[in-house]
Amino acid sequence: MIRARHQLTFQGFLVAALLTAAVITASPLIDATGFPLTAILRGVVGLLAQAFPFLLIGVLVSGAIAAFLTRDFIERRFPKSLGAGMAVSLAAGFAMPVCDCATVPVFARMVRKGIPLPSAVVFLCAAPIINPVVIWSTWFAFPDRPALTFERVGLGILVSLVIGMSFALFPPRADILRSGIDSAGVHSNSRRSPDCTDSCAAACATDHTATNTGTTTNTNTDTSVMARIVAMLQHAHDDLFRVVPYMLVGIVLASSIRVLWGANPPAWLTSHGMTLSILLMMGLAFLSSLCSTSDAVIARGFSTVFPVPALLGFLVFGPIMDVKNVLMLSSMFSRRFVVRLAVTAAVVVFVVTMLFAGVVR
Repeated sequence: MIRARHQLTFQGFLVAALLTAAVITASPLIDATGFPLTAILRGVVGLLAQAFPFLLIGVLVSGAIAAFLTRDFIERRFPKSLGAGMAVSLAAGFAMPVCDCATVPVFARMVRKGIPLPSAVVFLCAAPIINPVVIWSTWFAFPDRPALTFERVGLGILVSLVIGMSFALFPPRADILRSGIDSAGVHSNSRRSPDCTDSCAAACATDHTATNTGTTTNTNTDTSVMARIVAMLQHAHDDLFRVVPYMLVGIVLASSIRVLWGANPPAWLTSHGMTLSILLMMGLAFLSSLCSTSDAVIARGFSTVFPVPALLGFLVFGPIMDVKNVLMLSSMFSRRFVVRLAVTAAVVVFVVTMLFAGVVR
């Protein structure tokens, strides 16, 4: 079954490579019609070269965390009080260099283990914005605007705390976890998440055996380490192939807008002001579903068209809520909770970025 999935992925890669080669070959002919395809492709290659290293770092670190940290490591260290829980959530979000898709399963396990929902929500929202890899990639993407990195982190912390407080002031009236989710935050009928592989299951089984017996031999230890390394690489492989299509779509959009619109925004955009710019960039962040470890490079492509508050709306809202996060959350949580979280995040990010725009003017 795993082999078939890899074969399908390889076939998809071949089809994509053939289509890309065909487009590159036909680009001079398309340029002759007046459409600047070559310039767009040149921009795509440049953005991809900048974004891919950060994406690779993100999936490798995410895979290592998924494979080497025990299931209860994070949950057992979260305090139950609201203030301390939110503070620890922010600290954990800063210390865990993972992308947004890796925080959703952790968030589900936190909720199931009894960690207060507001603290868990703060972690879900803050971790993909304020962790070291994201900070580094943002600094790299905007070397001429170092303040933007601090503004992204600051707004990310503020937005996360506000969203978390909304769930503290108005807690859900019903259980937010879907039926069939076990104490580890995965589907109980299979005892593993949909993306978990046999190597991941082996690593988890080793944890379970070691916990129950209390003793392990050198052979078992070696097997455990090898199983975790294999699981780490498998997680990284799966995350990479799942995220790359979204990243390519975002890169193509960024390059196309930058080439077609030029250095100045179109008249219809400037005539509607800051509000439309922020809404457009938030909508683009939601639809493009970029990895938070590389989205700053794509945002750089929009920097000649959109103002800084709109870029921040893109960089703050996308890691919290996009299409892939909605799908992942919907597989574990009730529809009512997912809708509320998405609407709350959208409103809070929009209001905060609008207030920021009013302050910096």
